[in-house]
Amino acid sequence: MDDAVPDAVEAMLAGRIVAVVDDGRDATEVDLVAAGARLTTEIYRTLLELGSGQVHVPVEPARLDELEIPLMLEPETAGVTRLAGFTVTVDLGEQEPHPGSAPGQVGTIRGLADYSLGRAQFRKPGHVAPLRARAGGVLRRIGHTEAAVDLAGLAGLPRVAVLTPLLTEAGTSATELDAQRLLAGRGVPFVRISELIRHRRQTERVVFRVAEARLPTAAGEFAAIAFHDTTTEEDHLALVTGDLADGPPPLVRVHSECLTGDVFGSRRCDCGEQLQAALRRIQAEGRGVVLYMRQEGRGIGLANKLRAYGLQERGLDTVDANRHLGFAVDLRDYGVGAQILRDLGLRAIRLLTNNPKKTEGFESYGLTVVEQIPLTVPPGAHNARYLETKRTRMGHAL
Repeated sequence: MDDAVPDAVEAMLAGRIVAVVDDGRDATEVDLVAAGARLTTEIYRTLLELGSGQVHVPVEPARLDELEIPLMLEPETAGVTRLAGFTVTVDLGEQEPHPGSAPGQVGTIRGLADYSLGRAQFRKPGHVAPLRARAGGVLRRIGHTEAAVDLAGLAGLPRVAVLTPLLTEAGTSATELDAQRLLAGRGVPFVRISELIRHRRQTERVVFRVAEARLPTAAGEFAAIAFHDTTTEEDHLALVTGDLADGPPPLVRVHSECLTGDVFGSRRCDCGEQLQAALRRIQAEGRGVVLYMRQEGRGIGLANKLRAYGLQERGLDTVDANRHLGFAVDLRDYGVGAQILRDLGLRAIRLLTNNPKKTEGFESYGLTVVEQIPLTVPPGAHNARYLETKRTRMGHAL
């Protein structure tokens, strides 16, 4: 797969516009971004022309904290509800031309990206609307705001950017196809957020060993190794048996956390049964890894998984329930798991899974899957439809 990130980073460094595609949605959305430290009045006006008519300014949280620029409050509340990501507006002190003009706003944005300036140089409220990016960038939140500051950072620039949604002639959000047409001939590079995530996963170390102990289980004894994920602040667990360095590629099961199935024995899924079967299978082989990832509900979290269950009780299947809640079908991230397996010394594995996308996911992060081995359990009265959906709509080998 071609990596579009270097071209996007080069454009940011040169002060040019980049089109960022949020491909984590069913309907892709495209925002135009540029580096705050390289912003010119010409580029600013181009963003206004092509976009929504308003330019936002994604800023890393540490810079906003340094400048004491707080999140904005909803005006109709008692001061406890905050607008997602939006801070109070600012201007760069007393300046000419007027701070509300395009050159004045460019001056304020470049000031935000000038880390030699402190809070005394800014006044509130103003004409520039910063957006507070999530610490960790796209590895913590999949969004245009985080992608913009990540691209600026990858270019070696202060993590301050400008952003505007690209609109069609009709004033609707531009899709990727719309953007290709609207930006033709302008030399604007495109980068997908998924490419940016993959690039960072491949080039940055984000997980570290933090603890190790023996763990006797009903299936046999494992070495339990905890890995801390710096992007989510979660701890993942590798259960290892045997000498992984001695012999052919070992058997590996990567299991996403399922509290309801793994702990409470829920019959709505096959997760708990798969986990126990994998532990027994790898113990029987004498060497291998069960990697337990803290990615509840294919990445949507426990509460949203229960919301999805409620929608399934009203007739939706697991795929449509996720989409109804605004999530992609599968939000799991294979980059962290790949880093853990590489830390364990693995470069080639035999993967115990029914999901071909899991195989593709690990191979995209540089692991070789020499064999995909199915792991099936008999369907029951409560999970037959769920398993059928996984087979017919998610491509699982069942």
